[in-house]
Amino acid sequence: MGKTVQSSKRTEWKGLDRIAIVVHQMGNIWREMTKDDFGLDGEIEVVTPKLDGTGSETTGGIVKVQAKAGERYVRFDSPASFSSPVDGDDLNYWNSCTFPVLYVVYHPKDDKLYYQEVKAYIQQSPGVFAKPHQIKFDKTRDEFTASARPAVSNHAKISPDRISFTDNERLFSNLLPVKSLPENLYHAATRRKSWKSIRESHKGYLPPYCVVDGKRLFSLSDPTAAESPLNSFCSGRVETVAAATWLTDELRTGDFVFLMKQLLGKHMVRCGLRYNPNFKRNYFPRENSTDLEFRRLWKSSRTGVTDERIAAKYYEYGTIKFWRHLACQAAFCHFGSEWFLEIAPKYFFTTDGETAWDSELVGPYTTRLKSSEHNNQVLNHVLFWAYTLAQGGRAINLKLDGSTVAVIDPNPLTGLAHFAIPDDPATFEDKPVSQQLTLFAPDGDEDED
Repeated sequence: MGKTVQSSKRTEWKGLDRIAIVVHQMGNIWREMTKDDFGLDGEIEVVTPKLDGTGSETTGGIVKVQAKAGERYVRFDSPASFSSPVDGDDLNYWNSCTFPVLYVVYHPKDDKLYYQEVKAYIQQSPGVFAKPHQIKFDKTRDEFTASARPAVSNHAKISPDRISFTDNERLFSNLLPVKSLPENLYHAATRRKSWKSIRESHKGYLPPYCVVDGKRLFSLSDPTAAESPLNSFCSGRVETVAAATWLTDELRTGDFVFLMKQLLGKHMVRCGLRYNPNFKRNYFPRENSTDLEFRRLWKSSRTGVTDERIAAKYYEYGTIKFWRHLACQAAFCHFGSEWFLEIAPKYFFTTDGETAWDSELVGPYTTRLKSSEHNNQVLNHVLFWAYTLAQGGRAINLKLDGSTVAVIDPNPLTGLAHFAIPDDPATFEDKPVSQQLTLFAPDGDEDED
């Protein structure tokens, strides 16, 4: 007659087999102990990719495992948590070990593994040595899957992989795609030789314009129209030219960008921003003479979270007093036939909410401020400015005389890299896309009337 195999033994084997599968999914090594374990069933050795990309290598980082399986190791079970009874002597033994110990439980009803590193659990659980001895599990946080690899590496005192070459990651740029540009340019003869001479002789509003070859005035709207402030600077009849002809002419592309910068500047004024020509940046001004802090509500297009951001605030450190304003520099650029609005987040400092602060004092302060900002903070700056320019809408509509003449997408250009930061929320499984960008942002004056 054959020997009886208890059903509890099968459950135990199933739990151990599942541990082996998960460890292998992590890319680590699983070694099951074959002799009497005295409170230990196996060990995990952390494996890391070789820097030359030719494979992986062992690290010597070891984590021991005590595995349990079956309903008798699951108590006070709920959809969110459960507890597992343990022996007091085992608890003391695991705590005294010179190596980390993972207590892993196979939950038959959930058909899942859950884990706790015993030493860390003891440090975080007052009264853990009081009877009845038990280890508690949070079913959301403590599930033992391949995603637990960084935690296992940390317990083994092995730095987790800084880069994964098995995942792709979504990369965000600071480029907002231009969806449509003005179709036509209007031009007429002028006796003025430069943009500056017209600007200096008219102190009010002027639509975007430029003077080409010292004899033709070009604009995005009819400069000879009776209601146009440019009318008095023109002579003869107006003519039109397709904007596309300028986009393929190297000599004229810079002039077209100059017109677009003026158009954008006027849009920024409508968004409540001001422009400082010396520092070439737009910023949120102080809104009144009483409050010392002004906030702006915005919604991230990446996370969908709505939050507030300090747009301008007064600071005082002893004798040093200043205002700090959120600011940005924006420039149109292109590669090939694709156009973008490039957003460069900045800060602007003033003494009173208007007058620029001493640049020698600004430099060190800005350096310290920027050094504390990482990728996520910079990306949020870009998304904040995109939301601001879109005025909370789905597009940035640049208008002239009440009509939209250019449209910009507030969602930045993104791409997929063939590598990723492990467990970063931006990782993706789809195939990576790469593009070579050549940025073009010619210098030019900016009119902010």
